[in-house]
Amino acid sequence: MADVSWVALFNRGLQLFASLLGLQANPQKNQLILSKAAHPIRDTLLILLAFRRDIFTRIQGWDGIRLSFAGRVQLIKSILMALEMYWAMAFILPKGIIKEIEKRLRTFLWKGSSSSGYPKVAWEQVCKPSMEGGQGIRDIQALNRALMSRHLWAVIKRERYSI
Repeated sequence: MADVSWVALFNRGLQLFASLLGLQANPQKNQLILSKAAHPIRDTLLILLAFRRDIFTRIQGWDGIRLSFAGRVQLIKSILMALEMYWAMAFILPKGIIKEIEKRLRTFLWKGSSSSGYPKVAWEQVCKPSMEGGQGIRDIQALNRALMSRHLWAVIKRERYSI
């Protein structure tokens, strides 16, 4: 389990790596996802690492923009799902994170803001392909499973041919 001293050491190592290569980390593109057990030290870790607080800041940034329903669907499909696909390709996303992301996406889709409200249609219906009456928004959990299966398949193929 990581503690504050470990994170400070990691941060110094990252800074040394960046200075040796002449690079600089962009804190706006970094993200930290913590388990529930880590929440008491979350604020300290975020300050130390200068990471963005969470992925939901993008949705909150769009609260003031007046978009049609079709515009919100397109925004979710192009921007937000691209972000989720990036993370889903690299990690097995915890169910709690997936549920929270879907909750925020649902609220944004139906209300046009991150304020709470009741959805007009079940999320499962929205996630169906357009040909089946849905909006074509991908199911994050199914996407995560498929992408993790792809990694598993690559490992299996390499083992077979590496001997």
